[in-house]
Amino acid sequence: MVLDSGTAEAIADVVRVQRPTLYVGSGGALAVARLAADLHIRSTGELAVATTPMDAATAMLSPDTAVVLFSARGRHPDAALTIASGRARGAAHLGVVSARARADLPPSLAADDVRVGTVPTSADGFLATNSLLAMATALCLAHGANLPDSLPAFQQPEPRSLRRSCLALTGPGTAAVSVDLEARLVETGLATVQMADYRNLAHGRHVGLVRNLTDFTVVSIVDPTSAALAERTSELLPSAADLVELRTELAWPASVLDLLVLSMHLTAATGRDRDVDPGRPGVQTFGRRLYHLPVSKLLNTSAPEPVARKLSRTHGSGRLAFEGALDSWLRGMRRANVGAVVLDYDGTCCPTWDRFRPPPHEVQQQIVRLLDAGLVVGFATGRGRSLHDMTRTWMAESFWSQVHVGLYNGTLLLRLADDPPDSRGCDGVLAAAADRLDSLGLDDELIIERRQTQISVSTSEGRLPGVQLLPLVRSVLARPPALACKALASGHSVDVVAPDAGKVAVLEAVAKETNGVVLAIGDQGQVDGNDFELLAATTASLSVDRCSADPTRCWNLDRRGLRGPELLVRYLKAIQPRSGVARFVWKDK
Repeated sequence: MVLDSGTAEAIADVVRVQRPTLYVGSGGALAVARLAADLHIRSTGELAVATTPMDAATAMLSPDTAVVLFSARGRHPDAALTIASGRARGAAHLGVVSARARADLPPSLAADDVRVGTVPTSADGFLATNSLLAMATALCLAHGANLPDSLPAFQQPEPRSLRRSCLALTGPGTAAVSVDLEARLVETGLATVQMADYRNLAHGRHVGLVRNLTDFTVVSIVDPTSAALAERTSELLPSAADLVELRTELAWPASVLDLLVLSMHLTAATGRDRDVDPGRPGVQTFGRRLYHLPVSKLLNTSAPEPVARKLSRTHGSGRLAFEGALDSWLRGMRRANVGAVVLDYDGTCCPTWDRFRPPPHEVQQQIVRLLDAGLVVGFATGRGRSLHDMTRTWMAESFWSQVHVGLYNGTLLLRLADDPPDSRGCDGVLAAAADRLDSLGLDDELIIERRQTQISVSTSEGRLPGVQLLPLVRSVLARPPALACKALASGHSVDVVAPDAGKVAVLEAVAKETNGVVLAIGDQGQVDGNDFELLAATTASLSVDRCSADPTRCWNLDRRGLRGPELLVRYLKAIQPRSGVARFVWKDK
């Protein structure tokens, strides 16, 4: 099997995520998900879990969590459920690894907010063999593993068959092999399989093994890391135990690939012994109906509600108090006269991944509707002149004087009617900060943009979100002598500004233009988010994504699984101007 470097890089873009991740697979693909989780933990130190679509779809996710699906074809209802529910729960990263190109995937999996990695492979039978091994190989290459030109398992003699019950024993990092073996033998009805690692066997399972010794085959899965423990464990088993060993001398993670091939060979040998073709075991009509059940209609996967989002920031305490706080906030907003809105841009008016184009048409329509009703609008953004110029392309010039723009996180204030000055280059403490970041020697990884009032730090191709870059930037700024500046995380970058600068300046400028309440809306309302100060500065604030724990402000009101611009449209529609007064009338359903 030959996979080029381009395939490995594409898979790395999907799976190498510096955040907690759910890796999701059905049937045989669950083994790939388990390998992905093991690789993730070892390469990033972040928690990762291999799970099924149903568990992933009903999990309450932190906004920092990523969801990555493995599916050879992506056609089954559970695949769509995984991605749709991850989106509804605000997953920070959605990914799909498949044998199909993006254009051949269902629309739900090929949406613009989903990263897709394609692993070319030949067709599978009932059991995923080619696609599983191809995806597992691509995973290893994506994590920089050195793999041999060929796997020794392809040259080994065929193993003998198994009894009707098996106990598969694994060492560190090889659980994916037992998951694969279990799927193959149970799906084809060739054997039932229990899975345990070598040490978990010592915690009671040996009693059940002895009582059913004549019915069981113990499958010992061995690589160099587990060899000593596996051999000593095998020596201590009763002499009458039926023992089959799957062994490789390759180092991890290449060892997993070699053992997966041995797992496939073991299944094939057992099938031949029983006159069963594992690739064509025969599927009953009820099985096909089970496969195609409209699971999204049958399973409750409702999105988190406003109070749950707040409680996730406070370790789940005080629900009644927070429910009362939400009711109080909504009553207050219904009574308030809304005279202006201040909006974050990237992640709020437009998706972060599509930030270089104008906002979606519905967002434009709602902003223009409010301007036409006489409201003042402000944009508070970490971006510079590009946003100013872009907004002019879709907004009529007659409204430009009503629009305040706070570029570079509010450090450059002007109206849309004003031409922004040249802001290239920086000096003083910002120049010192940029020099420190340049001195890290990470030119291939970090992109550092210098402006007069802000430094922006991002990664090439957006590989790391701002919240993951923030600790690095802050540690560099805090190096003695500490630099007097502030670092803020957006969805795609970290912005460094003066300690007294921020988006609150936009809020203050807009407030001078109206006697009404200024409603502030952003997407990064959590502490350390680049909208935190803006959304914390007023009780009249909303988030289209991440919120703070404060029950008096910064609420995310969504109950439909919306986020970003889609949720912004709902918020803006709720502002209803009548007879010179605008009210925020929120309809929960």
